[in-house]
Amino acid sequence: MTSTNINDCAIVIGGSIAGLLSARVLADRFASVTIIETDKLPDLPEARIGVPQSVQPHILFTKGYRILVELFPNIEEQLRAGGAIAIDWTREFNHFSRRGWNATSSFPSDLISVSCSRPLLEWCIRQQLANYANIHFVDKHRVTGLLSHSKTRITGVALRSATGDRQELPASLVVDASGRRSAAPSWLQELGFTPPPETIINPFLGYATRRYKEPEGFKSNWKVMLISQSPPKGTRLGYLAKIEGGEWIATLGGYGGDFPPIDNQGFLDFARSLPSLEFYDAIKGAEPTSRIYAHRATANRLRHYEKIKLPQGFVCLGDAVCALCPVYGQGMTVSAIAATILRDCLGDLNPTRFQKKLAKSNSLSWMLATGSDLRFTTTQGGNRPVKSGGFFTSYTERLLKMTNSDPKMNALLMEVAHLLKSPLAFYQPQIAFKVLTKKD
Repeated sequence: MTSTNINDCAIVIGGSIAGLLSARVLADRFASVTIIETDKLPDLPEARIGVPQSVQPHILFTKGYRILVELFPNIEEQLRAGGAIAIDWTREFNHFSRRGWNATSSFPSDLISVSCSRPLLEWCIRQQLANYANIHFVDKHRVTGLLSHSKTRITGVALRSATGDRQELPASLVVDASGRRSAAPSWLQELGFTPPPETIINPFLGYATRRYKEPEGFKSNWKVMLISQSPPKGTRLGYLAKIEGGEWIATLGGYGGDFPPIDNQGFLDFARSLPSLEFYDAIKGAEPTSRIYAHRATANRLRHYEKIKLPQGFVCLGDAVCALCPVYGQGMTVSAIAATILRDCLGDLNPTRFQKKLAKSNSLSWMLATGSDLRFTTTQGGNRPVKSGGFFTSYTERLLKMTNSDPKMNALLMEVAHLLKSPLAFYQPQIAFKVLTKKD
């Protein structure tokens, strides 16, 4: 595993989406890229023991999907062959909010990605990476610390295998993509470096997820359905998506400790309590193909690496930096964007400068997730949004109401939600004119 030339070796800690995409961009710059993963990486698209959230729903927004296809031009064909379902988000995404159902389009758009399980997506990416001779996987090994032979540089990692064997692996660059449970802050502190400060905003959201077999002859105009929470009092939500193998992944969620049950009748009763019966009506006669899985690790956690001076040879990205409440579906796309920022910085990589650029990129997704979560009075951490009741509040409410009747406004909302456009697009002159002149 040890490179003969330390200057040609990069190490990625973590084999999930952020780590896999980081390895891909590093492969263009380094003679050897090693991905270190604690789990045994499965040979087939199967959930990993060390990633309990892998059975929960994951979605790749259009922005993230475009990045994926840019990095792996052949992956679309592979995903489709694996059963991933193409989705046009303006036509085939049904969203119910307190204002009602969104206005879907009758015409195709380029807001395309796929709906599939996380294990299938990760497996396809690993298969793509197997085509790169300079990328190596080291599974069943845990990184236990960083190596440093000076006060200014990280020079590798310390490893422990599943059988307890210990070794050191040198590298000229270490990328921490180990997710929410990243131990990098403590590793840095052990070496005398300053750990990053943290911000945690916890909405106490809980999930319950199970799979169903799609009933024979079932007809619908959706491929993904979302019945949203409605703060401050509407704590419950439902997410239903068609995935590979003729299955649905069905998820119920509740904010503020209003967790969905994990028994069959309780799950159905919770679904029936949602503000629309569409979710319940779909699953009530469907055949379950899995048990119900609960998930509670949903707090928003931001590690402010941009506020500290990092040693050379070390950067951090993905959920290890910015872990978002998963209900908003931003995580994988935010990780994909992070990989492109890393790629663009590799020519003259300054870790502190990279983390500042990453923080700027993450800021919108963080604001959207935490701003909504903080509208629940049970959410802990952060500052609650000020109830302005002024022009912008009224304008936003009018615009969102229009997405229930105007497919073009709904498409614009999708473009912003999928990180393709800035929220400033809502205030372009032609949009503002439509919003302000719309009769109630």
